Amino acid sequence: MKHLISLSVFLIVGIFAIWSITSNYDNADRMQQPAGTDYAQIFMNKFEMTAMGLNGKPNYTVNGEYLQRANDSDDTNIKQPLFHLYQENKHWKISAESAIINDKKETIQLKDNVYMQQKNIEPAITIRTQYLMIHTNTQIARTKSAVIITYGGSRITSDGMVLNNKTSKLELSSNVNGHYLPHD
Repeated sequence: MKHLISLSVFLIVGIFAIWSITSNYDNADRMQQPAGTDYAQIFMNKFEMTAMGLNGKPNYTVNGEYLQRANDSDDTNIKQPLFHLYQENKHWKISAESAIINDKKETIQLKDNVYMQQKNIEPAITIRTQYLMIHTNTQIARTKSAVIITYGGSRITSDGMVLNNKTSKLELSSNVNGHYLPHD
């Protein structure tokens, strides 16, 4: 009889153990990420990347000190970015304190101490401003902030501009002032 009670207790404990291991827990019992919490989906230190165009050639390259994209955002934040914007024979080197790239909107927002320098020409054209929005698919850069444009000994200031890199058309918005020295 003692043997039968021991066997019964052992079977009951065994069944309970199997049931507890294989039971289906409710979703409330599971550990979950708290709602509304964002986290870095991707981040890199000292990086370099290239964005290719539909023609298979680079549209732009960017390197920087730090890149981060949050899980709930379309924006990629970059510290100390250095862009090389390519369009056939027109090449701009652009630096800033920070940038935000949005792939869905195909835009790059550059902030604080934005410096653009056109490559492949002598003397180089430089543009300085505090904010610049670049539409990567149309290659149009615009700002409403104050800009300083230099070309050799020429210097022009304006409150805002629109630069079309495809057509090389530069439109100054308002309060234009400066001096222009023709070049050979």
